[in-house]
Amino acid sequence: MNKTGFIMQLADRLNITEEQAAQVDEIVEAHHIIGRNSKLAVIAEIKDKLGTDDETAKQISDTASELIASNIRNKLLHPFGGNDEDK
Repeated sequence: MNKTGFIMQLADRLNITEEQAAQVDEIVEAHHIIGRNSKLAVIAEIKDKLGTDDETAKQISDTASELIASNIRNKLLHPFGGNDEDK
């Protein structure tokens, strides 16, 4: 999946605008994927930039992490499966 596909999936799944999803993408890219401190930093930054409460920011962070993990898993399970951009 490319960046545009990730942003579109994030926007669809969270019912947010593509601009907000792009902001979330930038925040996630700026931090490490693994680690409690990284997760807390992502949540705090989402809360600040999007003006959400703690629970919504956590939901956005969790959804972004799930999308990343599922796409990595799919790539590992099907390394020669072709381009999955339309999924």
